[in-house]
Amino acid sequence: MRKGSRRRAAQAFIVIALAVLGVLLPASAASAHASLVRSDPSDGAVLQVSPSTISFTFDETVTLTRKSVQVFDARGNPVPSEATGRDAVVTAALPPQLPQGTYVVVWRVVSADSHPIAGSIRFSVGTPSATVVAPQVVAADPALTRAISITAALNYLCLFLAGGVILFSLWVLDGITVGDKVRDRLTMARWLGACLAVFAAVNAGPMQGAEDLGLGMHGMGDDSALDLSLVGGSVVVLAAQVVGLAVAIFLPRWRTVATIGVIVAVVSPAWVGHSRSDGPEALTLPADVLHLLAGAVWFGGLVSLALTLGPLRARQHDAALVVSRFSTIGAAALGALTLTGVIASWRIVGSWSALVHTGYGRLLLVKIGIVAVVAAVAGFNRWRLVPGVAAAAADPGRRTAALRVHTAVWCEAALLVVVLGVTAFLTNLSPNQQPTPRPPDAARGRAVLTGTTGVTAAVSPGTVGRNTLTVQVQDAAGKPVAGYAAPAVALRSADVDLGEVPVHPTAAGTYTADVVLPEPGTWTVQVSVRLTRFENPVTSVEVQVR
Repeated sequence: MRKGSRRRAAQAFIVIALAVLGVLLPASAASAHASLVRSDPSDGAVLQVSPSTISFTFDETVTLTRKSVQVFDARGNPVPSEATGRDAVVTAALPPQLPQGTYVVVWRVVSADSHPIAGSIRFSVGTPSATVVAPQVVAADPALTRAISITAALNYLCLFLAGGVILFSLWVLDGITVGDKVRDRLTMARWLGACLAVFAAVNAGPMQGAEDLGLGMHGMGDDSALDLSLVGGSVVVLAAQVVGLAVAIFLPRWRTVATIGVIVAVVSPAWVGHSRSDGPEALTLPADVLHLLAGAVWFGGLVSLALTLGPLRARQHDAALVVSRFSTIGAAALGALTLTGVIASWRIVGSWSALVHTGYGRLLLVKIGIVAVVAAVAGFNRWRLVPGVAAAAADPGRRTAALRVHTAVWCEAALLVVVLGVTAFLTNLSPNQQPTPRPPDAARGRAVLTGTTGVTAAVSPGTVGRNTLTVQVQDAAGKPVAGYAAPAVALRSADVDLGEVPVHPTAAGTYTADVVLPEPGTWTVQVSVRLTRFENPVTSVEVQVR
């Protein structure tokens, strides 16, 4: 088979392999975080008879942790309970004949996408307790959250480096003799990237397990943090990266096979990620895969180009060929990154106001600004400097063109490292913390969601008939806090149950709905809101209607 035929066959094989990956990978991936649908008893319920069990029903299958359900009495003392799970239902057995008073139930499970969710409910047996002591439960560990973000950033950076360098060597340098110096540089870069990427992937599993269990940094060495039911997704990602990178590094002569190895390794984070929960998987999964591949091609290719151009400066023809090949590939990668980045950003932010009025949105604008600078440098390279390198190939006296490209490429690569650093902060920052109008002065109530975060609910004008229901999630200072999705809100009184009420965002952390209240008295607003990436607590607020 001729070289051209082999190349066309390899390209066809890669396209087919990517299509197969696109079909197969969604089958093993979760489509969304789990959410609590209902509990029995419901939050705020007052029972005349002591229940024998507590049950929680979610919208997808969940996995239990060591302390999935904890029950506390009004004084904060633990009440013995034993939790079992079956599909999407978690049931906890209670001691017979609970004494009268109020009880707090704290739950924590792992959704099918490997991320923990948590919340709490209250119920009373007989007369509710006058005061309820907040139970002592393990709080989230900010150090572990930061460590997970840093580890993820390191994994992405080094995965992009190793994968991009390998692809550059396989396709851009095909047929070009670059010498031992360049080969040694590229070999060191891909080995450094591969080893650090695997190192980060190895540590990601115990970190995820410790976070799922709420153990904090010290829990990484706990045997329970290595339970496959918790870290199975991380193990799959680790295996894909080890096998994919090993194939690509040790089988470079089989260019097609090595390319497939790079693809498997680079797209592995998308297999178990949670980003697809923010939109239809048919759109978000291909966008995530394309974003990862384009990032590896661009970043790893830029580093490779910077390592290659210096020694090739005296060989203007080869330098021009390398720059010309990569400029075409890099332009396509930049276009793919831009398109998929827009999809991902809008999926998370959701509105223009959130883009400029939230801390998340402003940091995202910083990232967009840096990417715009990188794109400008890339455009300057493509349309101003690259033609100079080609002209220098015909005129040996113009050898400064390759030097200018070399400098600009290093600038691009350095800016991309900054972009990845900003991305690491964005992964754990929610679109919140902006001033928004308070709910109208009307019938209003407030309840605690978790820790120092609470929910206010208000109905205006607070009389029988048509009203505007306003729900706002707030921090301890009374400032609104936005979740990743609109909360689930239900409305009921002693005699009337209006069921779930669809709410619509009007500002970050603030949601409204038009409701008709048929009778006066006390109405209970039940709110289930995703407060953070991993918590979906449920609480109730009472409002008075005249």
